[in-house]
Parts: sequence; structure tokens; C-alpha cells
Amino acid sequence: MTARQTPTAQAAITIGFAGAIASWVLAWVLHLPGIDASYAVTLPVVLLALAGIYLLMLRAHPTEGRMKTALLAGLVTGLVNLLIVGSIAVEQPETTDALAEYANRFRREAVFIIPGSILFCVIAGAVAGALARGGPGHLITRSGWLARFGLVTVIIYLPLITVGGAVTSTESGLAVPDAVTTYGAISVLYPFELMSEPRIFLEHSHRLFGTLAGLTTIVLMICVFIAEPRRLPRFLVVALFLSVCFQGWMGIKRVSELSTGIAILHGVFGQIVLALAGVLAASLTESWKSLAQDLERDAIARKARILAALMCGALFLQLAMGAAARHLDRMDPPSVGASHARLTHAAFAFVVMFLIILAGSFAIRAGKAGAGFRPIRNLGISLHGIVTLQFLLGWATLGLIMTRSETPRVPTADQLAEAPPIRTVEALVTTSHQALGAILMLAAVVATAWLFRMARGIRSGASSPA
Repeated sequence: MTARQTPTAQAAITIGFAGAIASWVLAWVLHLPGIDASYAVTLPVVLLALAGIYLLMLRAHPTEGRMKTALLAGLVTGLVNLLIVGSIAVEQPETTDALAEYANRFRREAVFIIPGSILFCVIAGAVAGALARGGPGHLITRSGWLARFGLVTVIIYLPLITVGGAVTSTESGLAVPDAVTTYGAISVLYPFELMSEPRIFLEHSHRLFGTLAGLTTIVLMICVFIAEPRRLPRFLVVALFLSVCFQGWMGIKRVSELSTGIAILHGVFGQIVLALAGVLAASLTESWKSLAQDLERDAIARKARILAALMCGALFLQLAMGAAARHLDRMDPPSVGASHARLTHAAFAFVVMFLIILAGSFAIRAGKAGAGFRPIRNLGISLHGIVTLQFLLGWATLGLIMTRSETPRVPTADQLAEAPPIRTVEALVTTSHQALGAILMLAAVVATAWLFRMARGIRSGASSPA
């Protein structure tokens, strides 16, 4: 690989955003109410995680320019992490009532905190750049790094959806009274010390993850339009950007209008956005661009594509009923439709599972037929494993809901002090069920996209507009 081909910028962006999501997820877990780890624990853990992520991903980078890419990746991570570092760099009042006086005001130590946090990430990059060695296989080109950035974007949506599920499971959706700001503060500047209230922590962190997802989508769209001439990825990335904007708008309207209907649509559409990101990521891969025809494999794909489309449609209906049951149950008073939606959701699970097992089997067959194709085979196997676990989690969730002593309500910001404690076990199980459902939808839609791609075959090699 020549110096001109060395993918420094795209590699640094990809690795930098991967480091950012690792930082955010670790920081979120370590500061969950009940854990609330000190900086003496958080900083070393994040530093080691960053260095590990950088080391792993730099294995695919040529030796020439590797240190430069590592340092730039650290800089990218540091700049993205400012979206959460701001909560530490501002004044820390003791109550939300006092925030009116201190909102959006930086403390004097901010002149050290902000550059120090960036330097922290750059140091992790320097350590990784010094220790990195080449790994097996071929070095990745710029288009390969773009495909990896598409995958990083998909991964970034996962904690957003998971935390959103936790918000619903813990009745935290109205813990912040204002729809755009957080108790009057710009969201990225909401004081860290005020996040000790569990429901505020969950709702506010969901908004922060949404900000990260939006930023990542914008950067991905720019990268696609710079480096990718094909029409399909450009269309998909624009659709993804518009979908993320619409999802954010619904989140705002949900809070400002206290709308249960929008809350249901917001929960359903979030998983559609994730699936769309998965199809975009697949379309950016070299495998998608250079897929060769194979008569036996492609014949199986043609037979399976309608079944796969039915699988996705059934999953969408199942998702809609699950979201309706979760949100209608938390109305005051509870809607009579909640129990109907829940029981229909439970019964329809057998139909969904049958379709997924059948479609997954066709995907495995397509992956083994002819020349074979490992991605679709792996997706078929994954569908079988995920749907089995999801089926079991669904019945565990139903059991917890049916045996609880009282129906939960969603407290508003002024009711937090009197709100009942969070039911931790139920929240963990229901959130896991919701998050795994999103992963199942992602795998099903991406598998369906691959089956349609194989069924269509290839027209003009790598230059195909697809």
C-alpha cells in the first residue's frame, strides 16, 4: 500500500468514534445509580479500554502512518467525548432548583478539564500506536475503513436503544420536564452531580446517546458522499440521516406533549432506524460490491426472499404490539388496550419464531450452497440463536408483569421525590428483552437485504450502482 493509499483520515475517524462509544458505554455503566464509581476507577478503566480498541483496530492499518492515525484517532475521541465532559466542566449546584442560577456556566477548572480530557485520549492513542503490530490478512483500504465506520455507526445506535428501553422500563420518560434542554441547561452541559437521581440519569443519558448517534450519522453521511460514488449507499445514508432527525423530533414531541401515541411510534421507529443503519453498513462492504453470481446459491436466495420479507413484516407487527403494551400500561389510568396488546404480542410470538426459524434455515442453506457465502450463513445461525433467547426472555418478562403487585405510573419531574423505587429485576429483564428484540430486527432486515442482493445477482461487477 503506497503513501497515497494510506487511509489516515478515514481510519482515524473510524477508530476515533469506536473509542468514543467505548468511553461512553463504560462511563455510563460505571456511573449507574448503585455503582457510581469514582474517577480513580473510571479513568484507568476507560484508558485501558481506549488503548485496547485502538490496538485492535490499528492491526489493519499499514505500518507507515500508523502513529499519525493513532494520534488523530485519540483526538477524534477526545473531541467527541466533550459532549459528556461538559457535564463535569460546568458549575455543580446541589439541586435542580439552584440550576436556574448556574445553568451553562463553566467552572474555573474547565480550562484544565477540557484540554486534559482531550490529552487523555491522545495519550491512549499514542500508547496504542507504539504497541500496535500488523495483524493477519490484508490491510484495509479507505473504502474498507468506511465500511467499518458504517458498522461503528450501527454499534453506536445499540446503547441508545438499550438506554431508551431502560427509560421505559423504569418509568423515567418524564423525569426531565423540558423537551430540548435539561432543567434549563443545554443537555451536554447538565451538571454531573445532578444525575444522581436514577430516573433523571436514565432519561438524560438517553438524550446524550441520541446526540452522539446524530453526530455520528452526520459524519458518516459526509464520508459516504466524499468516498462512495454508488447511488445506493448515498440514498441509504440520506434516508438514515432524515430518519434520525425524525426520531429526535418525536423524542422532543413525546416530552412536550406528553403523548403516549408518539412514545409508541418513537419506540418502534428507533428499531427501524437501527435496521436501516445495518443495511447501509452492509452495502458499504466489499462483499456487497463484488458479490459474484452463483446459480445454486442465488436460486435459493430467490426462493427465500419473499419468506424473509414476511419475517420482517411479522417482526414489525410484533414490535409495534410490544411497544403498545409497554406504553399503554403506563398511562394514568392504564389503557384497556394494554392487556390486549400484551396477550396478542405473546401469542404472535409463536408465528414470528416459526417464520424466523424457517427464513434462517434458508439463509444457512444459501450460505452453504455453491461457492458459499459466509455472511448470510452467519446471519441465519444468529437468527436461530437470538430468537430462541428472545422467546425465553419474552415469557420471563410476561411472568414478571403479570405477577407484580401494582401497575406502574410514569412520574413527572415534580413527582420524582414521591415516586416508588425502580423495580430493578423487572427493569433488567424487560430492557434486555427490548434490546435483544432490536438486535433481532437488525439481523433479520440485514439478512433479508443480503438475500435480495443475491437474488438480484450482479450486473456490472464492482461498478454496479448497488
